[in-house]
Amino acid sequence: MARQQQLILTAAMILCCCGGGLIVSALDLNKLYGHIHAKRNIGEPCHPYEPFKCPGNGACISIQYLCDGAPDCPDGYDEDARLCTAAKRPPVEETASFLQSLLASHGPNYLEKLFGSKARDALEPLGGVEKVAITLSESQTIEDFGAALHLMRSDLEHLRSVFIAVENGDIGMLKSLGIKDSELGDVKFFLEKLVNTGFLD
Repeated sequence: MARQQQLILTAAMILCCCGGGLIVSALDLNKLYGHIHAKRNIGEPCHPYEPFKCPGNGACISIQYLCDGAPDCPDGYDEDARLCTAAKRPPVEETASFLQSLLASHGPNYLEKLFGSKARDALEPLGGVEKVAITLSESQTIEDFGAALHLMRSDLEHLRSVFIAVENGDIGMLKSLGIKDSELGDVKFFLEKLVNTGFLD
């Protein structure tokens, strides 16, 4: 009984601190949403102390067993590198909302200044805002991000220079991109979160 109480407390703390982001937002949305809704209709929901449902067999495991180096899902999905990276990143919804707010404030082609010419028309050539948000969440490094979205090398290097400037506290780079003074704090905070989770490594 003590172990169950400890697991419930651990899960509750993670869910409260992350706003549930680790379970819902940290994965490829299409895969996770379809999986969770299908499983909830078929069988019993997972217990609060084992809230993560493995794809495939629907086994429920504790959040503390995600990305712990030992596979607990039959297919090892709980140790998938994309899941483990995404678990450290801002929730996908937060990233998508951030990108949308920049587009709403500056126009549909604004993100060309970050991602290059393929970011025209509200990121449509890159698959849209949601795909870019998911890729930012799941890509271990900026190189992985560029490869996943097929960015040109020059665009990727420009993006890297923006992140390096933010890492070094140079907000002049952000101002040169046309970021408004009222947005500087939010943009810097968001980019720093990616840097702090190894995006530039």
